[in-house]
Amino acid sequence: MVKVYKSILFCLILCPFLWSQLWAQEVPKTYGDYHWEMVAELPAWPEQSASLGYAGMYAGTHNGALILAGGANFPDKKPWNGGEKKFWDRIHVLEKDKAEARWVEGIDIRLPVSMAYGASVSTPMGLFCLGGENEEGYQSSTWWISWDSNNQKVALKEGTPFPMELANASAVYVEGYVYLAGGENQEVWDRFYRLDINDAGAVWEALPPIPGQGRSHAMMAVQHDGREQKIFLAGGRRKQTDAPAYFYDDFLSYSPVNQEWVSLGNIEDEQGKTIPLAAGTAAAFGSGHILLLGGDEGKLYRQLEQIALDLEDATLSRSDSLQLIAERNGILDAHPGFSQRVLAYHAVTGTWSRLADMPLQGPVTTTAVFWDGELILPSGEISPGIRTPAIRGMKLSKKEGFGWVNYSVLGSYLGILVVMGIIISKKQTSVTDFFKAGGRVPWWAAGISVFGTQLSAITFMAIPSKTFATDWTLFWLLMTIIMVSPIIIFWFLPFFRRLNLTSAYEYLEMRFDKTIRLLGSLIYIALQLGRLGIVLLLPSLALAVITDIDVMACILLMGVLSILYTVLGGIEAVIWTDVIQVVVLLGGALMCLVLMVFSIDLSWQELATFIMEDQKMKLFDTRLDFTGTAIWVILLGGLASNIVQYGSDQTVIQRYLTTKDESSAAKSIVTGALMALPSALIFFSIGTALYLFYLSHPQELSPVMSNTDSIFPWYIVTQLPNGVSGLLIAAVFAAAMSSLDSSMNSVATVVTTDFYHQWYPRDGEGKNSLLFARSITVIVGLLGTGFALVMANMGIPSLWDQFNMLIGLFAGGLGGIFLIGILSSSTNARGALIGISGSAVIQVVIKYQTELSIHLYALTGLVSAMVLAYLASKWFPRPSKEKLAGLTLKTIGKGKKEKLA
Repeated sequence: MVKVYKSILFCLILCPFLWSQLWAQEVPKTYGDYHWEMVAELPAWPEQSASLGYAGMYAGTHNGALILAGGANFPDKKPWNGGEKKFWDRIHVLEKDKAEARWVEGIDIRLPVSMAYGASVSTPMGLFCLGGENEEGYQSSTWWISWDSNNQKVALKEGTPFPMELANASAVYVEGYVYLAGGENQEVWDRFYRLDINDAGAVWEALPPIPGQGRSHAMMAVQHDGREQKIFLAGGRRKQTDAPAYFYDDFLSYSPVNQEWVSLGNIEDEQGKTIPLAAGTAAAFGSGHILLLGGDEGKLYRQLEQIALDLEDATLSRSDSLQLIAERNGILDAHPGFSQRVLAYHAVTGTWSRLADMPLQGPVTTTAVFWDGELILPSGEISPGIRTPAIRGMKLSKKEGFGWVNYSVLGSYLGILVVMGIIISKKQTSVTDFFKAGGRVPWWAAGISVFGTQLSAITFMAIPSKTFATDWTLFWLLMTIIMVSPIIIFWFLPFFRRLNLTSAYEYLEMRFDKTIRLLGSLIYIALQLGRLGIVLLLPSLALAVITDIDVMACILLMGVLSILYTVLGGIEAVIWTDVIQVVVLLGGALMCLVLMVFSIDLSWQELATFIMEDQKMKLFDTRLDFTGTAIWVILLGGLASNIVQYGSDQTVIQRYLTTKDESSAAKSIVTGALMALPSALIFFSIGTALYLFYLSHPQELSPVMSNTDSIFPWYIVTQLPNGVSGLLIAAVFAAAMSSLDSSMNSVATVVTTDFYHQWYPRDGEGKNSLLFARSITVIVGLLGTGFALVMANMGIPSLWDQFNMLIGLFAGGLGGIFLIGILSSSTNARGALIGISGSAVIQVVIKYQTELSIHLYALTGLVSAMVLAYLASKWFPRPSKEKLAGLTLKTIGKGKKEKLA
């Protein structure tokens, strides 16, 4: 029978590859399109004959509405023709009704004073407006503008005053704080402040000032650079008394964690040319980009200021004065407007690229706002003295770039998996076949399946993503699998094999009591349902980014197909499909790595230089810091996490039980552990290669990506030939489905063995048990699929972090009870119950009251459960020698327990 599976494996790997090569065509691929539209036009007030635009409006969102307030314009004549600037106090609210934008009528609340050119930022509490200027001069007041969508009312509340009057400053919101940089009044400032908006009594806190001299009209945005959220500040200008204003071309970042500024070089276009820029708009876009939209490069502005300075010369003749005035008016009348350029900076690679120019006159002195998935540019100045009433929006349109050849390869692969399930289903006649494959699985297949189950899409996608953004310090996390394997073989395996278990949690009843067994089973089931959601969602997000297939459709496709072949073929189908999926996954990843390396337009010396300078292959972080990825954190956390997974996780343990004997099971553990080394080298190398590729091809790293975890699939679809892309995307599906099918079958095993057989002990091997097991497989698959659908609507920055947190936070305590039961002869059932309950409380406290790294959650859960269980057991009677026979390391040779009914 093994020969049949080997033949199927050969065909499954070879046929899609030949198909892809036969039909591979170099077809232009589309990655997404930016579409600008007119969202609305500012309404005309009763005293106005026509709709007017404004410069320096306060702009933001709250409770689903776009809020605009204040602003300044020249309603009658242009300023060089005698027009006077007017400041306004109106508040406008724009809502969407069935995708149609409409202005809310009847708003009679106004700003306390007419105002413009202040800073504004959207927060969960409302639109925060700070400072500005009007006819009376500069202001220091702050206001909150909030929108009650139920009652259709605007609320206005005074905020904490700023320490000084200020206009044309820049503001952003980061995790409960409003940050404000620069600005001007009688002079230009380099100061930098923040305000805790959640503390009603908080005052403005001075932070390290902006490097260099003061500036106003700078552009500021918040983006994640792969390690933390940072504040990025671009350009700006500085007015001078005896010379035209100085325009900045620098680009800076500020770390709220370290509270320090770092220079990132200059603002550049796609050709590397340095560009001075002020009064434009900055916005974070996608998973790592910052867009600089429009702005003033200063050439004409400085020319006009020089004319103004020349006109102040008392010795200037009348004719020269008239000539300068005519020159000034000519420049103003013929002014071409401001820049339409859209520059993109990627926060991880530190590279600049250029998107398509704005198909409109670029506004300055306005604030970019994200509203209902659209980037909004509200009103603004489009040339000197002229404002636009237009509210423009930019949407990202995804275009399908996958192609029918790739879909054919992907469809063929998924279809063959289902056919395998149908073939194997003919051998499923009992629950022993369904859960343990009759003990006929070869050790090497079981080992590959163990590896594939732990590998999942989390490795295929999230490790390259993490390495792309950071370095190799997490490499040792995978190496701890090899370190743990002897412990599993000598401490855990003998109990699972010699006690003839089906569910790992049967051991807990033998060692402690039925309550601990059922509690352990329930914890495992809950964890697996969460895990199912993550491994389903990750590849679905990736495919949705690069095609027009909806995330929900991707989740349903993988969920339904996995349910189908798992419910038909049981653990045997799961193991053999895992073998296929691991070969496809590793083979596809290795192929992609080779192709990627040869496509990087850098010499080997340049590659080595970039890797060293950017520390992209840093292996050791030796700081005594337990909040990040120091080597101590990774080793301790990794060892604990793998003891938990390999020693108490039914998904893994079930593979030990499908081989013919204990020796074969040990070989399968070693096989799965040793495969961690080549896979880690491949996937971490892919992450570094992705960084180097996009460092040399910044224009290929489009802001269309809304999630960093999609970086590897993005490369696959946009850079590889058709057919090959399909094969590698099939590998993404393989990674997800190899974990998905394992979890479904293992949860069905636990539910059937630990619950159903407790209710109906006489139906141990009956057809009803097999029917029940298959029914539970379907239910579990549907629940996991449903959870993934729910998670699809939640914002999760890094799914690998979430997965590690989930395992470590709640599974650690369960692993600790297994381990203390094996090691200690004095621990009893009551102590175990106290240990696992107390560990859960400690874990919650650690998560919400400390900054401990998520990689240590497994360790804290494991150790706290063991210590609490051991100490609590001192208060209760010690288990009898008969109870312990064959159930601890000390007593393993003193008897053998019969398997519980």
